[in-house]
Amino acid sequence: MIHLHLSEEEITLLHQHNKFAGIYLVRSKAQAILFRSQNISIKAIAFVTNRSERTIERWLNDFLKRRIGSVFSGKADNENASKLTKAQKLEIKKVISQPPNEYGIPKEFWSVPKLKDYVSARFGVIYESDISYHFLLRFAGLDLKYPDKRSPRRDDKLIKIRIREIKKEIRPLLTNPSWIILASDETRLQLEAEIRRAWLVKGKRTIVKTERSSEHQNYLGFLDQKTGRCQVFPIERGNQTETIRVLKLIMAEYPHKKVCVIWDNAKWHKGKLLRAELERKKKLANLHLINFPPYAPD
Repeated sequence: MIHLHLSEEEITLLHQHNKFAGIYLVRSKAQAILFRSQNISIKAIAFVTNRSERTIERWLNDFLKRRIGSVFSGKADNENASKLTKAQKLEIKKVISQPPNEYGIPKEFWSVPKLKDYVSARFGVIYESDISYHFLLRFAGLDLKYPDKRSPRRDDKLIKIRIREIKKEIRPLLTNPSWIILASDETRLQLEAEIRRAWLVKGKRTIVKTERSSEHQNYLGFLDQKTGRCQVFPIERGNQTETIRVLKLIMAEYPHKKVCVIWDNAKWHKGKLLRAELERKKKLANLHLINFPPYAPD
């Protein structure tokens, strides 16, 4: 009787090969191994996979000797010889975790083709499915996601200094009941069509008619740093006139309080009209503005 005990990693890889492998034999072997690990009888496995019991026993015995590498057929240009050892995977993790590698590409931008080239050249191993390389990338602490965009003119050192200054300035205000502390920013809502991939007829062009609308709505929002209360005001666009109008509405909400607004470095947040309105010391008399440094926050 053949008994199989699979590691979590082996279970993950076998499920991936069963689902995504392009070779039917690889999928059948993965199924057989997974079934047997759940104590399904060899007779039942043979029936489900449409193979003889002798073939299933041969597959299982081969797995006991070569583990994951045994599921690969050696056919259809399949060059998978074996899976990577634990020591080899740790070496790959170390390489991916380093700054610019031998290809001159930062670690955040490793790709399946680059990893495949490295693993093949270094260890002579080529996995049949890209999913195996995804597993290695995740094992090394990477994840598939969009990188954040950032201006090359952003000065991180200056930003850190300025943020410390802002925190120091507002710290006593956060505990002072006479002060309202608001973080503010603008946003725009616009309806757009989003196209996603779908299973479509091969060799035939599929058209989805979309109409991009120019309709949109801008908003200026404020978040109370003490209570978490959020206030949102519709505006025509981001400019000094609209900003002054909304600031007056905010000040009317707190007639007997001093209000500190922390926002980004947009030009209409520090323009001539706004400065003149502050100097009049009328409706904005109790308003104190703090600007983040250029290109901050993210």
